[in-house]
Amino acid sequence: MRGISIELKMIIGAILFAMFLVGYERFQFSENIVQQFLESKKSKNKLLIDTISPVIGLNISLGLNDANTEYLNQIVKQNSDLLNFDLIDSNGFTIFHFEKNPLSESQKIVDGIRYASQIIKDPVTGESVGTVHLYFDDHEYQAMMQKNREITLKIFGISFVMLMIFILFVKKEFKFLKKLSEHVLQYDPQINNFTLQKSDRTDEVGVIHNAIISMVDKINGYATLLDDLNHSLAIKVEERTQELQEANLQLKELSLTDSLTHLSNRRSLAIHLQEIWELAKRHRSIVSIIMCDIDHFKQVNDKYGHIVGDTVLKDIANILQVSLKRKSDFLARYGGEEFMIVLYEVDIHAAEELCISIQKNLKNIGKFEYKEVKLNPITMSFGISSTVPDEASEYNDLIKLADTALYQAKKSGRNRFISMNQKN
Repeated sequence: MRGISIELKMIIGAILFAMFLVGYERFQFSENIVQQFLESKKSKNKLLIDTISPVIGLNISLGLNDANTEYLNQIVKQNSDLLNFDLIDSNGFTIFHFEKNPLSESQKIVDGIRYASQIIKDPVTGESVGTVHLYFDDHEYQAMMQKNREITLKIFGISFVMLMIFILFVKKEFKFLKKLSEHVLQYDPQINNFTLQKSDRTDEVGVIHNAIISMVDKINGYATLLDDLNHSLAIKVEERTQELQEANLQLKELSLTDSLTHLSNRRSLAIHLQEIWELAKRHRSIVSIIMCDIDHFKQVNDKYGHIVGDTVLKDIANILQVSLKRKSDFLARYGGEEFMIVLYEVDIHAAEELCISIQKNLKNIGKFEYKEVKLNPITMSFGISSTVPDEASEYNDLIKLADTALYQAKKSGRNRFISMNQKN
């Protein structure tokens, strides 16, 4: 068996598994046969009672009891599987009784195979004139069930034995692979603890085993070389670490700064707002936000191009920066042509005065120029919001309120500011 390929072994396993499936299918097939037999038996019994009921009803309605008895005796002779036949009139009197043998307990089970009954009606008036009860022999059904159980048990027994053989077969084959896997997992190149020797197997497992041993030999050969390389690399890594730390400081600064205007960017704004918000909550201080938007900036980009537009953004950033009076006043580019000013311990009226100051500075600049391009005076719209933070409030709510105020300022004609106090 050790020389047989795994491919052939798996084929054998597949065959055994297929035989197991055949056994299962045989079981399903036998169940279908049983169901078909039951349905056939029920249909036959129903057909019999449906056939005799009109005749019985007519004879009873005409008072032909002798004719009824003769007819039913003939029916009994023609149906050898009938064990018991009772015809009872509407008053509870037995008109006809036939009993082949006393009924056993299993034969008294009421179902469509062993028992059938039906109310007899007058074919003219439709009134009930009696009831017929029929009990049938089920020896064919019992014999079929017994035979079917025997065949099914044999097939399942054979399939089970085959499956057990297949499982033992697979476990035996994989025992060798398990041992190999354990040694590979425990292998440490530093101590060279791989003790397995080459295998004399010629199948795929033997090839894998020997390939792993060859690989281990190569790893051991490279281990010394790697130690030397690691020593030199450790020195280089230390040098590179120092360089990376310096580069990370530069990247951190760049990550918090807008590359065009050199103002704080949105990420830096979020960090600053969170710090100011917590500080204001502790000291019950007021915080104001001014959201600024350049009016008709899209027209500048569309008419003169993005280079001119970028120049305008940088000039506006400078104007906003010089308009701030306190070191604690924070200016950031919020996105596109929008800027945001965060004012700590500044109420809404002082924020409005700052907006007026910015408008004056914009007006003093007059027309913006870039090389030979001269732009009309630039104006801005402002949305102001102010609040004293509490434990239930968030700074995003204040930003939304400032954004709503800015929207109203632009909607009402631009070049103006709208102020809103946040209610706590």
